[in-house]
Amino acid sequence: MEALSPRDVPNRLSRPSGPVTSSATRARSALALDWEHYPTSAEVVTFTQQLQALYPRLVQTVTLGASWQARPILALRLGNQDNGDPAARPAMYLDGQHHAREPISQQVVLYTAWYLLANYGSDPLVTHLLDTRTVYAVPSVNLDGNDIFLSSDFSQRRTANPGCCDDDADGALDEDPANGMGYGTYMLYRYRFDQAWADLHPDDPFASGWQDHQLDWEYVGVFDGQSRPIPQLDDDQDGSVNEDPSGGVDANRNYDLHWDQGDARVWSPGYRGPQPFSEPETRAVRDLIQRDAHIVTGLSYHSGADLILHPWAWSQQAALPDALVYEMLSRKGSQLTEGNGFRGAPHAWAARGLQYTASGTTLDWLYQQGIYAWSPEVYGASAIAFTQRIGASASFTVGLSSGVGQNPDPAAILPVVQRWNAFNLYVLAASPHLELTGVSAQDGLLTLQVANDGWIPVAATAELSWEGAGAVSATLGDLSAGERALSFVYAPRPSQTVTITLTAGTRVGTAARVVESQEFRLAIAKGQPRDTVTVLYGRLGEFVDWGRCFGPGGWLAGAEWDLPGIYHLGPPLLQQVFLPLVRRGSAAHGLARP
Repeated sequence: MEALSPRDVPNRLSRPSGPVTSSATRARSALALDWEHYPTSAEVVTFTQQLQALYPRLVQTVTLGASWQARPILALRLGNQDNGDPAARPAMYLDGQHHAREPISQQVVLYTAWYLLANYGSDPLVTHLLDTRTVYAVPSVNLDGNDIFLSSDFSQRRTANPGCCDDDADGALDEDPANGMGYGTYMLYRYRFDQAWADLHPDDPFASGWQDHQLDWEYVGVFDGQSRPIPQLDDDQDGSVNEDPSGGVDANRNYDLHWDQGDARVWSPGYRGPQPFSEPETRAVRDLIQRDAHIVTGLSYHSGADLILHPWAWSQQAALPDALVYEMLSRKGSQLTEGNGFRGAPHAWAARGLQYTASGTTLDWLYQQGIYAWSPEVYGASAIAFTQRIGASASFTVGLSSGVGQNPDPAAILPVVQRWNAFNLYVLAASPHLELTGVSAQDGLLTLQVANDGWIPVAATAELSWEGAGAVSATLGDLSAGERALSFVYAPRPSQTVTITLTAGTRVGTAARVVESQEFRLAIAKGQPRDTVTVLYGRLGEFVDWGRCFGPGGWLAGAEWDLPGIYHLGPPLLQQVFLPLVRRGSAAHGLARP
């Protein structure tokens, strides 16, 4: 059996800068989740049902499909249904646990869903977000893998596809899985170092440079939390154990973008699958994304490191048309994730920061669909469960578990998910949303005040259809976190009505999309000195600078959050991208007579 590496990602681990703490409120005890344990898929289903029962006007549970083992793949749609159809609003997509052994990513998604629902009506930002935007949250993409991880194999990464993977090439499938090696168990090893190194590092022989002093290692076996051995059976009686585990396909290599460049070896942890979207889990995500054209931002959560990754994962050199947008939002993410004892997560172009490429990823596929996407890695630590020196010798007993390396201890779940909740709220608030904040009519000029209260810029278009006449339209320049005026010439009459359609279109370089369309109807009555404007349909809003909710710098973080090697990994983004940000002001656009 191959030894786990005690230091999986030594330069990208979660780095507490002080005691890991939290000021967050835990979910009420009556709920199935308490942020103090990693739940089974059944507990997650119960939790989503409880949320829908508690907040029926704010959340709807949608079944996207079924996993290989017939577990329901669920999405939560969050949004105030009393304020119109949530499906018609700009939306953010969240998912977790493409990889089974990363349940902390699932907890991040579930915590944000709970936080938004529990704080609606009391927190002004949360209330505004659920009134004006929609969240689609898929807590666990890989439900089968979640339960395998918890019960039988803490190294499980892939799906439970029963027909894809003869890992040991013996003509049979999945016939030698791990036995009772779930979360909370560990592999026991004996490591031997030179005596001088052992004497110098009696408490931590895996200090920097340890590989140069290691003499040998020996695998002892699998043990539970009470140090009781868990026999691993040679189920197929071929002389080896655990060489043909359950499943499967790496769900995060199964998307149809440069899938052909992925790993075709069926025994590889990163096996891409027999074809793009071969897995019901990835098809469920695909169908959700393609069903709602209003999704403008997406976060697909992972663990194993401490990073905010943005496209591209498949290439270090391909053109990144939205490089500046990614840099600005990701830099702010580094600022917002500094807390609860953790240093801010570094941000990076995925292939550059990780220094390797990955094809067929959710991250790149989402971006290719026209969605600003990130794959945050929320927690990474050593795989060491414990280390104990054997007397005064140069040998150490070492317990290793990838479950420990990629997930915090249950007692530290809450500080981690709260830390990333701040980034989720920021991305949701930065997603664009148009408001008609004012209308006036005077001297044959109808003036509309239009605002985007999100930071991500959009092209705002206003189309006016006059009663008994034709239509005219005008488009604002890119509008970001501000408001601007549009004016239209009209012929004054004793009374007339006009229908206004406001449309927001993103400038995503891969596939720009319309993410919002709102309709208003006005009655204009001739008067002195101003004509009277009455809103017959629709609601006038008020522009609020929500950036103030996100700490120093508001929407954007300063250059200190881009320090190379600390908050920014990889070379700087070289593309010079011009991004005109239109804020407050006015202009007489679209002058036309109906």
